[in-house]
Amino acid sequence: MASTAPTATPLTSGGQLSGSVHGGSQPVAFATVTLYYAGQSGMGSGDPSGGVNGAPIVAAVTSSADDGHGSFSFSKSATNGQTTSGNNFSCPVTGDPLVYVVAQGGNTINTHDPSVNNTAAVFLGVFGTCSQINASSFISLSEATTVASMVALQQYFNPVTESFGADGISISKRAIVNALSTISNLVDPANGTAITSKVITGSAGSASVTVTPQTAKINALANIIASCVNNASASATPCTTLFANATPPDTSVTSRPYRTAAFPQATDVLQALYYMLANPTNGSTTNLQNLYNLIPAVGSSFQPTLAAAPSDWTISVTYSSTSTCGTGNGNFISMPEELNVDANGNIWIANGQDATGNLSMISSSGVPNACVSLGGGARGGAVVDASGNVWYASRSANTISRYNPFDQSILTYTTAAAPLAVFADGGNGNGDTISNIYFTTDTGTSLYMIPHGASATTATTPVQISSVVGPYPIHIMVDSSQAIWVSSGSNFISQVTAGSSGSPNYLNGYTTTQFTVPTDSYGIAANANGVYASSTNANSVIPFLTGSATSYSIASGWPTAAGLGGLSLPTSIALDGRSNIWTANTGGSGSLTEISALGTPLFSNGLQLSSSYLSVGRSIVIDQSGNVWIANEGPSGSPANFITEVIGAAVPVYQPFALGLSNGRFQTLP
Repeated sequence: MASTAPTATPLTSGGQLSGSVHGGSQPVAFATVTLYYAGQSGMGSGDPSGGVNGAPIVAAVTSSADDGHGSFSFSKSATNGQTTSGNNFSCPVTGDPLVYVVAQGGNTINTHDPSVNNTAAVFLGVFGTCSQINASSFISLSEATTVASMVALQQYFNPVTESFGADGISISKRAIVNALSTISNLVDPANGTAITSKVITGSAGSASVTVTPQTAKINALANIIASCVNNASASATPCTTLFANATPPDTSVTSRPYRTAAFPQATDVLQALYYMLANPTNGSTTNLQNLYNLIPAVGSSFQPTLAAAPSDWTISVTYSSTSTCGTGNGNFISMPEELNVDANGNIWIANGQDATGNLSMISSSGVPNACVSLGGGARGGAVVDASGNVWYASRSANTISRYNPFDQSILTYTTAAAPLAVFADGGNGNGDTISNIYFTTDTGTSLYMIPHGASATTATTPVQISSVVGPYPIHIMVDSSQAIWVSSGSNFISQVTAGSSGSPNYLNGYTTTQFTVPTDSYGIAANANGVYASSTNANSVIPFLTGSATSYSIASGWPTAAGLGGLSLPTSIALDGRSNIWTANTGGSGSLTEISALGTPLFSNGLQLSSSYLSVGRSIVIDQSGNVWIANEGPSGSPANFITEVIGAAVPVYQPFALGLSNGRFQTLP
């Protein structure tokens, strides 16, 4: 996001935006600088054929000056909807779109010659929503700013029309606005340089969070595109090498919100950058190495940079904290076990710290805004229901607590044993959207229900609805048919549905049916097509079961081959908006696996992250902006104090799950 002075006020009565264009080591003069309103009729990448879906609107146009800085400016009219031209613009009367700027071409070699025009040079920056642009907004368009902006907004980019867009209403609009806030966790937009870390405080008492991006990888990407920018034309060797090796993704299996024909080869650095992020292994280690080799051995513009080629071009950020907070004086983040996303894109963290573990919350940009003591550490239980309540399972206190973030009220239920998993449905259908709550315990093999727990005024005794869900039922998920699926820790998963008293495994109105899967089921995820599980034994696979009613079996072509895509003791599973399967691996040095709905691995050996970014990933969740979040439990005896975000790597998915179940948006795009 553009930098804003603390005292700045929105441009309700007009004002000026400004910035500069700087490529690598040289200012860029005579570039065409265009101010856009992002499309509001659909995701910008939703129509790669170049149709109107998500098409942006040109708000104003100017050029960068030959003043040694590549300066440019735009003037905002005082009246919304006013007719404008040139470098003057006016916000629309309705819609409040995102405002972004693109600088194309120009003299990138600082020779002051207007006839020099490197058409491959394209820079990107984002000012924010139109109503909130401030009179002191300034943005430095550099390769680093371009990288950060594309990383954060990649799922909203159309690489054919080179434009951004999202639905202009409700959760999709909120998701793209949330994505914008991530940019300043990667770069300082006013200086055009990547940050190494920063400390954020919020409303969660004295708690603070340290944000640490993969700075060297951001700079490496910036240096790669700078190798093309700092030439007189797009035909220079660094440009042709970049375009030849930045391989477009295979759209039949990609982590993008579309399934369509192949994309053309890149012709400018913005397209090439998108392809590197959309296909982060670049199709082969040779291509990836060729791209890395574009970074000058000495004198690269952005430092520090990578010392060797990475395994992929994804960008991750950690959010760490050693602050204490809450009435129990526990840590804001310590041994995080489970993550959940609410309707605003906030991340709720169930901490496993013994006796003092908190329920904590950070905003989509890492601001610590809640810390609540609810009886002690969780083992895996936290969920957001359809009404926005957050449920927390305390194994220290043998309780399930409902926390209302709006009035901070707490309702606590006593459990027969230490609770393990917890999940919320979307109500009982036929207009009933009040979530029922389900939970398991870490002793026994039972599943319990809190009927209409989202609206309860007093804590009643939970109802046992199954006694045969397995020895370690650590994950629950409810599908769109209201069937409840439970992993077991053994070689089966359970489906619990409303049933008659004469059916097998009947208990208090519900029947349990078990389906065989490979050994030790752990993670579980369901959508309209079936249910996925993970196996955490030496035979590390993911089975996919399809069927209807109480008849399910492993689909043809499944389970995956052992170890496919880096599978190694996989834990929880998350499905994104195109049913790509994401899981964290705890075997070996740790990695993330992504497998398409067609069973194709998107990373041949998994997405590799150092121990500073992945440490025994216990839980994984996808948010409405396509970010992948991982709870890092840490090795035994050394609990981790951070969670990780892989920015924009997945297809956005509607959140929270319970709200999607209640309104017909379960496991769909936002």
